[in-house]
Amino acid sequence: MSTTVKFPRTNQELANLGGGQPVRFPGTEEEYWILLEEADYRVDFYNQEIIACMSYESDEHSAITSRINFLLQTIFQDANKVRVHNSNRPICIPFCNNAVFNPDGSAVLLPGKKYEYRPGMTAELTPLVLFEVLSGTTRVRDWGEKLPCYKQIPSLQQILYVDSERPRIAVMERLEGQDKWLEIAYEKPEDGFSVQGRQLSVQEVYKGTFAL
Repeated sequence: MSTTVKFPRTNQELANLGGGQPVRFPGTEEEYWILLEEADYRVDFYNQEIIACMSYESDEHSAITSRINFLLQTIFQDANKVRVHNSNRPICIPFCNNAVFNPDGSAVLLPGKKYEYRPGMTAELTPLVLFEVLSGTTRVRDWGEKLPCYKQIPSLQQILYVDSERPRIAVMERLEGQDKWLEIAYEKPEDGFSVQGRQLSVQEVYKGTFAL
């Protein structure tokens, strides 16, 4: 089965519809997974809507995403215990209307559990850490729509929201044994925070992006 013409396939077709903003289409989970495989852009699924997001990244967004992915690879050096994923690896959240989101990056403690739509098409169910790099076109969705769903993932211990327009990192950490989260924002270059026992700083995260 293939998707119908109501869904664009290329970034240019999507840009003609949304002008760089996420575009929403009513759609089924089946249509979502088919489009995820066919489209040139990133696709999320939430509340029976397919949410299409341009794959274009600003220079700052791309640099910060690559930097954090590198830092996570440094923190989780044993690939047999933790797998670090980029933005092409979806996460399924059954507790949030079976939403499927593509964070900018994640780390999954192995052996992780997966949601299988069909053989060869899966999404992670048990991320340990994930991060989003905020921009003008994603900020509202990241905070208002995705964050409440992320907090419902039982395995998730930390969420990093890293601003691409100014030095600011919001670190959310699940309180031990609870479904409550502690949120602290860091803005000064010397401000430090811990990711799974490894100390990082604002300056380290934004290295090569902003002059701090």
